[in-house]
Amino acid sequence: MKKLLIVLMLATTASAGFLVEPYLGYRVGDLESTSGGTIAYDTSGHSIGARLGGTFTMFMAGIDYSMGSLSADQTKGGSTDVDLDTTQLGIFAGIELPILLRAWATYYLSANFENSSNNNEWKGDGIGLGVGFTGLPFVSLNLEYKKLSYDEAPTGKAKYDGSEIQFGVSLPLNL
Repeated sequence: MKKLLIVLMLATTASAGFLVEPYLGYRVGDLESTSGGTIAYDTSGHSIGARLGGTFTMFMAGIDYSMGSLSADQTKGGSTDVDLDTTQLGIFAGIELPILLRAWATYYLSANFENSSNNNEWKGDGIGLGVGFTGLPFVSLNLEYKKLSYDEAPTGKAKYDGSEIQFGVSLPLNL
């Protein structure tokens, strides 16, 4: 009986759960052609998405999907401004610290943008790093950095490397 009581007192509780985290964001960044940087754009726009996955104690992992639109202002190689529709699908893993912070890394399996005026589409992949402040009730304020490479371009079009910083707000729900 004594041994059973000792085991019960030393047992730790497992806290596994299901993560649902919708988010809204505003992002700024740039796109530069990979052929010598002869074409470049400054980009800005919004995104909406969600992270779905699992949580266990301090760790979280799952999938991340977002879509949005960007306004791209050409800064090198001309003066054309274009509107782009974007989608990104990735897998993420992260940690939730007890000091009201969380951090995660994402590998984007698919990162696409499409020119709204002519339907040309670029496809690629990339990585991202994010941190969130969870000191507000139910809400996380997030900052993410993404480095993306669009290496599948329409015939005769330039390939691009892009980077962006996204400021966002999310509602992380551990169910």
